[in-house]
Amino acid sequence: MRMMILLNKDGGTIRGMEPEEFGDHVASALGGGADHATVRLVHGPELIDTLNDAEADEDIGTIVAGGGDGTISAAAAACFRSNKILGVLPLGTMNLYARSIGLPMDPHEAVDALAAASPKPVDIGTVNGRPFIHQVSIGLHEQLVSLRSRLDTSTRFRKITSTLKVLGDVIKDPPRFPVETLVGDSKRQSVVSAVSVSNNLFGTSPVPFAPVIDAGVLGVYHAKAISSPRVFRMTLDAARGALMTNPYVDVESAASVTLRFPKKRRRKHAAIDGEIVDLEGELECICHAGGLRILAPATAGDDG
Repeated sequence: MRMMILLNKDGGTIRGMEPEEFGDHVASALGGGADHATVRLVHGPELIDTLNDAEADEDIGTIVAGGGDGTISAAAAACFRSNKILGVLPLGTMNLYARSIGLPMDPHEAVDALAAASPKPVDIGTVNGRPFIHQVSIGLHEQLVSLRSRLDTSTRFRKITSTLKVLGDVIKDPPRFPVETLVGDSKRQSVVSAVSVSNNLFGTSPVPFAPVIDAGVLGVYHAKAISSPRVFRMTLDAARGALMTNPYVDVESAASVTLRFPKKRRRKHAAIDGEIVDLEGELECICHAGGLRILAPATAGDDG
């Protein structure tokens, strides 16, 4: 089986590199060179078409994707649907999924780690059939992502500064909406400022990622409808990795959860792995335990 190495040239890290040279290095280290690996250098708009071709190609057994979390999410979805193996190269700004896997943040060190990695089954979520590897969010986080998307986020520094710029607007006017949550036989109705579902539970790092990715659960987070000062406190808690203990956030885990939105909202959107999409009236989220195979170093899935 062949390997396809897909590098998003619009990724935050790769812009300071020689993409062709780096692609050849990855092919040599992971795929045994041009005879066994194909390198594709693409810009963002070409990404999905390239992944669709790879998904349909039965000769490709592994897709190694280099880019930000959006690129990795799209590649994971293609691998999940086609039962191919996913390799991850952290070439974005935050690289949340690479952190979950336990990869080094330096791209060349990550290549070395993948060269010694082996396939491992991990979890992947779906929301109304659409795969996600990080989270589905409605409310505070979705508004922040939506507002930030209008600004320059091409580097980690610019992404952080853009987040800080829009955070004030979100804090000043926090959303408030009803949601009905169904977990097993339990049903709860609440008014919240945010609700999120993550692929496994987030850890205690200020950077929101799941340090364990094969526990077979979703994380379900409700932020009670709160005032601006309390949103500010919640933001501070998140920044110091203490969101789980914030008194305005309820956290639970489940293999599946359904969210229903009984009233139309002024902003009818959700963020799925950072992409803003139209919000449907009902979201069925399912954890597919072991549903995705990744190239994982020995530390993958360990909390650390």
